[in-house]
Amino acid sequence: MRTEDQPDKRQQPMLCVVLPTYNEIDNIGHVISDIASHDVKGRVKRLIFVDDNSSDGTAGFIKSFKDATPFDIVCLERIGRMGLSSAIAEGIMAADTDLVAVMDCDGQHRARDLFAMLDTAVATDADIVIGSRFKDVRSQDSHGGLRDRLSKAGIRLANMLLGHDLSDPLTGFFIIKRAGFRDVARLASSSGFKILLDYLYYYRNRPMRLEEVQITFEPRHGGESKLDSRILLEFADQLINRLSQGLIPERFFFFALTGALGVAVHMLTAYGLLALAGLPFRTAIVGATLAAMVFNFSLNNRITFRRFRLRGLAWFRGLAGFILVCSVGAAANVGVAGYLNDHDNSWQISALAGVIVGTVFNFVLSRHFVWKN
Repeated sequence: MRTEDQPDKRQQPMLCVVLPTYNEIDNIGHVISDIASHDVKGRVKRLIFVDDNSSDGTAGFIKSFKDATPFDIVCLERIGRMGLSSAIAEGIMAADTDLVAVMDCDGQHRARDLFAMLDTAVATDADIVIGSRFKDVRSQDSHGGLRDRLSKAGIRLANMLLGHDLSDPLTGFFIIKRAGFRDVARLASSSGFKILLDYLYYYRNRPMRLEEVQITFEPRHGGESKLDSRILLEFADQLINRLSQGLIPERFFFFALTGALGVAVHMLTAYGLLALAGLPFRTAIVGATLAAMVFNFSLNNRITFRRFRLRGLAWFRGLAGFILVCSVGAAANVGVAGYLNDHDNSWQISALAGVIVGTVFNFVLSRHFVWKN
């Protein structure tokens, strides 16, 4: 802690540290104290917290540390914007040092490792230093079971995408040259789960000095983990987009998958209304179609477009818009299929082309008019 009787230890601050937060009030004090206690040479200039409108008072608690640390503390509050990658990008761009560190705010990344990584960055003049969980060890005590297996599988897929053999390209702990990050900031996905993966992807064919430093991955200090099935889906979506060289837009794969599930809902509902309820065919088909649309909308709202999720009255307005969008998509489907079939293409090719065009129409219109991205 800084007092009037103590001199300011910051002689040559060279590092800003970006910490994205969402409901991390239980961890803020621990992280700040850990960094302050290990910054014996006064090399940290500023901690930049980027808070996505936490409901637990995280932002206000961060601001209470003003003038109570040997380095500056800034909290960027984002209203109406969410996402790990975009939060990190905004934090890095707000930094004013040549080197910028990114680390989690849950206590799993240690300040001791941060300064070991900084030593490496300075000694080697590396463009990026990765805090690797698996450089010298096969597993971490706090990172076992399913999470460890998913991480290893993700690392293999990421290395296949990058054409490298890195021990941990999915880490959230790294130090980077700010100037280098600016070159790819506009290309990186704002919705992706791992911004480091995007950085390495866009730099894969450029000269770059990269170093990896073994870190210890601690158990979460407090609060609840943000790693859930939806986060894993976001990562899969990011990989699919990069592996397809951008041919498959982000969110399209899960939009199409939801549509396929909607077909099953349509058929099951139609069977129930026809065989069990005894409704006329046309009535049953109308009911099954509406059921499938409601199912598709609900699942897309929860998974595909979860960062733009509609609630309350907006949910019902969105459903109405989605039904309208699907009607346009259905018209495009029928039009394309009919045109191809009239020009001597097989009904199978014509029908498949119609489905693809209809799905693309639905996706584009939904993204821009229902879930306004």
